[in-house]
Amino acid sequence: MSAFVIGLLLPVMETARRGIGYWTVEFTTMFEDYVAGGLLLLAAWATTRAHPWGSTFLLLAWAYLSGLMSSSFWWQLDETLRHTASEPYSLVVLIVKFLLWITCVVSLVLSFRRVATRQPMKGFYET
Repeated sequence: MSAFVIGLLLPVMETARRGIGYWTVEFTTMFEDYVAGGLLLLAAWATTRAHPWGSTFLLLAWAYLSGLMSSSFWWQLDETLRHTASEPYSLVVLIVKFLLWITCVVSLVLSFRRVATRQPMKGFYET
């Protein structure tokens, strides 16, 4: 469920925060959020449809987003503590990033547990 919600909200929130014109200023910053949202939506869809690769793909999507959010959160925390943030609501952005980061890390751990305890597919290792 969280993969669907964050997969939809992540690109929307980033676009609302920076504006659609930011695509021309910093393409990669916007693109990586859209990729993360797309990966989560695809993984959530595959998991709900019980595709054999769904759980593993969900793990990979959460790992990708956890990496993005880790660097983003720590950078925002550093800028906020040093009072060098250029955003007018940097504390609000920091809180939102913290909540997203915690959600990503918890979802990553839960996805890993699901994949780690899954039984191998029948006939998968047979030659």
